[in-house]
Amino acid sequence: MGQQSRKERSDKGCIRINARDFRCLSWLLEMGSAYEDDLAVVLDPAMRTSRDAARAVVRRWRQADLVQADGLFANRGRIVRLTEDGARLVGEVDRAAVAPVTAAVHAAETARTRLLLEHQPQAAGSPVVGWTSAHRWRAENRAAVSAGACVPDGVAQLADGSCAAVRVERVYQGTTSMTTAAADLLRRFPRAIYAVPGMSGGLADLVEEALARAVGQIRAGGSEPGTPAFVHIPDRLVPDLPALAFPAGQDSRRAGLAPA
Repeated sequence: MGQQSRKERSDKGCIRINARDFRCLSWLLEMGSAYEDDLAVVLDPAMRTSRDAARAVVRRWRQADLVQADGLFANRGRIVRLTEDGARLVGEVDRAAVAPVTAAVHAAETARTRLLLEHQPQAAGSPVVGWTSAHRWRAENRAAVSAGACVPDGVAQLADGSCAAVRVERVYQGTTSMTTAAADLLRRFPRAIYAVPGMSGGLADLVEEALARAVGQIRAGGSEPGTPAFVHIPDRLVPDLPALAFPAGQDSRRAGLAPA
């Protein structure tokens, strides 16, 4: 009897999505976008997954039309965002068309900052145990937003029971504007963490100056501000993440921002 031909699988050619994929894609929906290499940390928080392995996962997602990946900065890697099909897969059925890649840069820097704080507890002052996105914070604080409150790029819930507003600054917006925003955050939150990409040149000094002014304004008004902190967002997060963040207060002390 001749060898029987093997029956072709009905799902041949389909891309299968596992639980880890779904968790990471849901994280991407929450954050908006992320740098491709950083997804190695999201896929495996223990950091046993290599950049190449993460890129292979992204390639599989792209084949399934769940994400798109676009290059913009040579030293940052590609920015990965969900497509409309990807957003629907993880539960967002009303997602609008994908915005230009330049609009995703800020979200990717925020995502990198989140990962940095989660893996470098001293940068936040306490281990990060939860995260509220800007979108969710805005929805939960409509009255404050309508009254002109500064919307943080994220709010980190900390193990000590407190929280920290997180603000990513990429472009100089003027000392007055930055000081006003910083003062609002330092009045509303017990901690405010400002993050600036390392490629932003002298912006870090300007941000620290604005923080110092905000602290001075609040104290001059007879109130005690929240604790400010400052971190540099590195050009690469993987694999040398533990050595890349500045401990909370290290730069602050240099700028005279440490709590009294």
